[in-house]
Amino acid sequence: MRRMLNRSRFWLVSLAAGGSGLVLSNCDVNVRDTVLTGVEGAAGTLLQTFITAFFQTLEEPEETGVGTVKAILEMIPDFFA
Repeated sequence: MRRMLNRSRFWLVSLAAGGSGLVLSNCDVNVRDTVLTGVEGAAGTLLQTFITAFFQTLEEPEETGVGTVKAILEMIPDFFA
């Protein structure tokens, strides 16, 4: 069981690291650029979200419970953009 888990991890890491180049190597240039731009944007947004969340955990908590609702309302336009 453990061997199968390690093998699965190896294939998953290999696919994530170099699989996109292998899969997109025979694609049309415009399609490849569109896919890679989308993946890059998603990865950048995800990283930005984690960094923002990390620094928000370091801030002093607000005394009222309105902060969560305020944060959600501020993020809604970015989420649907």
